Amino acid sequence: MRVLGLIFSNIHDRGLPEMTAWRTIASVPVAARYRMIDFVLSGCVSSGIFEIGIITKTKYNSLMKHVGNGKDWDLDRKNGGVTIIAPYVEAQSGPLYTNRLEAMMNAISFIESSDADYVLLTDCDLLANIPYADIVEQHIASGADVTAAYKPTAFRIPVTREAMGFEINSEGRITNAANFTECSGQMNFSLNIWVMKRPLLLSILRESRTYGYRSFSRDVLPRHIPRVTFMGYKYEGYARSITSLNEYFLANMDTLDAGIRAQLFDNQDYPVFTRVKDSAPTKYGDRACVRNSFISDGCTINGTVENCVLFRGVRVDEGAVLRNCVILNDSIIENDVSMDYIVTDKRVLARRGRTVAGCEGHPFFIGRGEAL
Repeated sequence: MRVLGLIFSNIHDRGLPEMTAWRTIASVPVAARYRMIDFVLSGCVSSGIFEIGIITKTKYNSLMKHVGNGKDWDLDRKNGGVTIIAPYVEAQSGPLYTNRLEAMMNAISFIESSDADYVLLTDCDLLANIPYADIVEQHIASGADVTAAYKPTAFRIPVTREAMGFEINSEGRITNAANFTECSGQMNFSLNIWVMKRPLLLSILRESRTYGYRSFSRDVLPRHIPRVTFMGYKYEGYARSITSLNEYFLANMDTLDAGIRAQLFDNQDYPVFTRVKDSAPTKYGDRACVRNSFISDGCTINGTVENCVLFRGVRVDEGAVLRNCVILNDSIIENDVSMDYIVTDKRVLARRGRTVAGCEGHPFFIGRGEAL
């Protein structure tokens, strides 16, 4: 039994324009030293999935540099391994793909060339350590045609976001799927992880091309749910979908919680790998004061850091105070700077004495290479 992994790297870029101006959602940095795709690739490898295609569209230079030949995930293999599927447009075929279904059609030759029995489809907008092997095992044991992962979620207040929800009967079968632009109350929130037999996926793609279907959720699902067996896989562990700058901020803040950090990184069956960089350990000065923070290697800390996530190579000078901040690689925070509820991209310079603040629910963003 072989499984082909198909990863969508660009599907959710528009939800986080601040961080995806230079990269795909798959290569967005998270949790001090990782990228979003690290959790997907690591989960696939730990689940015995060693043939993986990453569908790209635009701004994928950072992704290619990070993944490379896949050696950091044990994917530098003669058979299988990881393949970057660049966008391919035939003559007079129109613009690049705009949704999941068109993205899969772009990769149909890659799917056809595989001899895998099943296909795992997954996005890169989810901070979670998903046991893909469990989903595949349940799919096979249940005899389902399609299995979709979902998480029961209670929204205490209405949240404006695009999401798919499922109606599920007592047998665990999905009887309806609907897209929402506002989430409220209790719903079975789709994690956008799907498992199906490879021939079935190819049949769906060919039918969609024949009849001109454009959307997986609006055109394919409503037609196939009554015709085939759709089962749900209930996931109850930690998962946060990154659909906005505030969700990105909260996802990083979640990693300061020991329980959540344990769910993400302490599962020996599902370790999380990333590209190895040989940086020096972080240096803490005599006047450094650090509380409840997640700090990567290669940093120099001489100021105050509270409730922050700092990526590699960040410098915090004496007198600087950072609270509730996410600071990306190689940024410099000079003396007597004050920051609160801030998210920065790489190589930001905050000059001496500056004060910058956002607020809870609305972090302030500083773009790549900007100087204050």
